[in-house]
Amino acid sequence: MAAHEELLQNALRQRGLRVTPDRLHVYRLLESSPLPLSIPALVEEIHATGMNQTTVYRILELFTAMGVVHPVLIGHGSVGYELIPPFRHHHHHLVCIGCNEVIDLYNCQLEHRIDEIVEPYHYKIIYHDVEIHGLCPKCQAKEAQAQSNGD
Repeated sequence: MAAHEELLQNALRQRGLRVTPDRLHVYRLLESSPLPLSIPALVEEIHATGMNQTTVYRILELFTAMGVVHPVLIGHGSVGYELIPPFRHHHHHLVCIGCNEVIDLYNCQLEHRIDEIVEPYHYKIIYHDVEIHGLCPKCQAKEAQAQSNGD
């Protein structure tokens, strides 16, 4: 068993909750995905297990309340879920508003800058998340092509 999965099991037990196959299955899907997963994507992945959409919602609600996952905007108002520390390394996102591509952004300079920004306020950061929305190179090229065709 992976160390992070053991953390989840301990966190569930500490709250007096059972470690169920459904909870573990959703956790493993999130852990194996390099990108945030939407509820429809999770439901599609677990369909063969017989787990229904309501169960997925409840598990995500529980995991969010426990600090296991957090919601991430993945374009056009869609929400995906991903694991957060200590269940996955902390990172931020670049989100393309054209094609909804999400790129994980690991940047120590950004972390240090955030610490510097809050230092004068004597603020203790519990968690932070940064999403930068823009256009990926492919969508920029499409936009440029559309503009040159329209001129």
